[in-house]
Amino acid sequence: MLRYLPLLLCLCLCTCGPAPEPPAPLPTLGNAGRTVIYDDFSQIESLFYQQNDTTYVVNFWATWCKPCREEIPFLQRLANETADQKLRVILVSLDTEAGAIKRIPQFLSDVAPGLASIVLTDEDPAWGKSIDRVWTGNLPTTILYKKDLRFVYRRNFPTYIDLRSALDPLIGR
Repeated sequence: MLRYLPLLLCLCLCTCGPAPEPPAPLPTLGNAGRTVIYDDFSQIESLFYQQNDTTYVVNFWATWCKPCREEIPFLQRLANETADQKLRVILVSLDTEAGAIKRIPQFLSDVAPGLASIVLTDEDPAWGKSIDRVWTGNLPTTILYKKDLRFVYRRNFPTYIDLRSALDPLIGR
C-alpha cells in the first residue's frame, strides 16, 4: 500500500485544484410593489455575469424616455410567454430624480406588474463601459445574454416580433 502512496499523491495533486468559485448571486430585485434602489453599479454588477442556463434580458430605461416606456409592455409579454422557459427579464431604471423614482411603482403596476426591476442611481458614466465598451448611456438599451454569448441593443424594439427575433440566437442553446 505504501508503494502506491506517491502515485496517489501525484493523482491528487494533478486532478485536485482549488474549488471553483461559486457564481455571484443576483442582486436583490424589486418589482412593481417594491422599489429596490442601488446607488453604485458594483452592487448590481453580478447581474451581467451569470453563468447558468438562463437567458437574461436586462433592459435599461427611464420614466422620461418615451421609447423605453413603449417597449416595456413587449418585455412583459415576453416574460408571460416564456414563463415555462429559463428566461429572466429584468428592468434597470436609470432615473435619479426623486419624483421620477416615486412614479416607477405605479408605471410598473400599470404596464409590467410581473417584471423584476431595480433602480440604479449611479451617475458615474464609467460603469457603462464595463458592460458594453461602446455604450454612451443612450436609452433604451437592452442586453441579452446567456453565459458568454451577449448581444447589446442600443435602441428600442419597435415591435414584439423584433424583440423575439433578437432572442433567437440565445433561446434553445
